[in-house]
Amino acid sequence: MPERKILFVTNNGIEDAAFGGAKASRRNYELLKEYGQVDVAAILKKSNLASMLSIAGGYFPPSGKGDLTRIGTMLDNGKYDFAFFDGSHFGNLVEYVKERGVKVICFFHNCEYDYIEVRFGKQKSLKKSIYKNLIQKQEKMAAQAADLNIVFTQRDAERICGLYQVKKPEILPLSLIDVYERREPGKKERECLLFGPLGQANQEAFGWFVKEVAPYLHCKTRVAGKGFEAYEKVWGSKKVIVQGFVQDIAQLYADAACVAIPLLSGGGMKIKTAEALMFGKYIFGTDEAFVGYEGAFEKIGGKCNSAQAFIDKLNTFLQKEKDSFSVYSRQLYEEKYSMEASREAFAKLLKRLYSSE
Repeated sequence: MPERKILFVTNNGIEDAAFGGAKASRRNYELLKEYGQVDVAAILKKSNLASMLSIAGGYFPPSGKGDLTRIGTMLDNGKYDFAFFDGSHFGNLVEYVKERGVKVICFFHNCEYDYIEVRFGKQKSLKKSIYKNLIQKQEKMAAQAADLNIVFTQRDAERICGLYQVKKPEILPLSLIDVYERREPGKKERECLLFGPLGQANQEAFGWFVKEVAPYLHCKTRVAGKGFEAYEKVWGSKKVIVQGFVQDIAQLYADAACVAIPLLSGGGMKIKTAEALMFGKYIFGTDEAFVGYEGAFEKIGGKCNSAQAFIDKLNTFLQKEKDSFSVYSRQLYEEKYSMEASREAFAKLLKRLYSSE
């Protein structure tokens, strides 16, 4: 495929990909760079007032009319072969770029309409209702206008197809840039790690685990992730260490005997599952934690969908397995969820975009 000029529209900070969604965005950006010049139109949150103006204009925050004008200027100044929208909530912008004669790829990190339930929780609220109506409109516009829709999982492909009456999107599983480095454990006492930033899904899952599982494990549980330092007094105990923000995640994973991902809700593929595989960890998680992943889950660690299952499988593991590094998990990452694994599949999708030429 000849080198092309590509417009990459995202609301994640790809230069500082410190959290889940941004790591997936960085993956997309790095893959695109292999096919030509990539110009980034970053649409980042500016202020609460800007979000209100975005909503008032019929956009889904943080995008707004000013972003449409900016992208229009970029289109005026350069001929783009295609635009890659890193998110499905840019409906107005997708339609505008299509009207300008540019091919469009829309990448769905989740079915955002469904993810509103995770983001805001199950309780009803005016804000949640407004956001849900907006995202349904924007996501439908994006899905129907795009030349090619891409998702992480079969679950999302089927949902987008049925919800918005479009051809079933193509599937490109999650992959991560490899930042693994071998470290020796710095702690003698074994710990089960819960790692992720504070948010509705993680707060719900970690809180449940701390209450229902951690007291009965034959090891301590460490809760780590930006924002969770606020829960030190609430969850901290002789059995639970609450660390909060982590600077050196390589050492954090090296120190963990295993990783638990007890998610009860969510969408897309879970970044923390791929990250734990990358660092060669044994993983014990719910069905939700492994959505979109393929492998021998009993060799990774195990699926656990109840407190008792977590307790039984984790304690059995702690009794039998002394090495905290899983060769199988690391191999699975390299074979299926590394950048190398994504390149061939991504190349095929781009060829499909231009198959009519």
